[in-house]
Amino acid sequence: MPFAPGVPCWFDVTAPDIPATADFYRGLFDWTAENTGPDSGHYTVLKQDGAQVAGIASTTNPDGSTKPAVWLPYFAVENAPATAAAAQGAGATVFVEPTDVFGQLEFGILADPDGAAYGICHLKSHPGTERWGAVGNPCWVEYSATGAPADSMAHYAKVLGWTYRNAAWETATVNPYQALSVGAGDEFGGAHTAQPGEPAPFWAMTIHVTDADETAARAVRLGGSVVQEPQDLPGPSRVGVLADPAGATFGVMAFGG
Repeated sequence: MPFAPGVPCWFDVTAPDIPATADFYRGLFDWTAENTGPDSGHYTVLKQDGAQVAGIASTTNPDGSTKPAVWLPYFAVENAPATAAAAQGAGATVFVEPTDVFGQLEFGILADPDGAAYGICHLKSHPGTERWGAVGNPCWVEYSATGAPADSMAHYAKVLGWTYRNAAWETATVNPYQALSVGAGDEFGGAHTAQPGEPAPFWAMTIHVTDADETAARAVRLGGSVVQEPQDLPGPSRVGVLADPAGATFGVMAFGG
């Protein structure tokens, strides 16, 4: 298993027009796109220099119903059915039962007790997101909570073995920001209390870029939009929130400065 249990290992975005969405991300991050064909519903794999980054799935379900355009993180597990059962026992709802995909992986989609969707994935021969943290690749996941972030993260501690703690820079005593890791491992994400008007509860994916402001401007030129202008945050880093033309939101993060 290439990823430690509990860490982010794959991401995909749902889209009403897969080719158009692939074109947007190609223009924004220089990703290439590989359509895997009709047997997979034309699931399209996004790559950087041949290394897998993420995927695009249709917003249209096999039964003809539709789902919104969103990015979804998947967290590595060793046994998807057992994890789904444990999650249910911890208050989760199972949206998609653990499903094998051509022997390459087994995934499920759940909602935590607050209603935020997240994926679990047992990677077999599938490599997952091959360049986590590199420029042009996912580098962080962020949870927007409706209340105290620590309360929401308790579910993931039970199910995925996470550790959550007040971030090193945090000074707030009410609903402090939570830094996420598995045990003493590297931090891979955070959780905060959502601001008014911010979608919540909600998981977001963030891409490492060299220039957050330039990336935001390019996204607009390509038909996307800026949800939150890039701003300086502790780290140090500069972070913005963008949306693709279908409305799926994602973060961009530039380090240093």
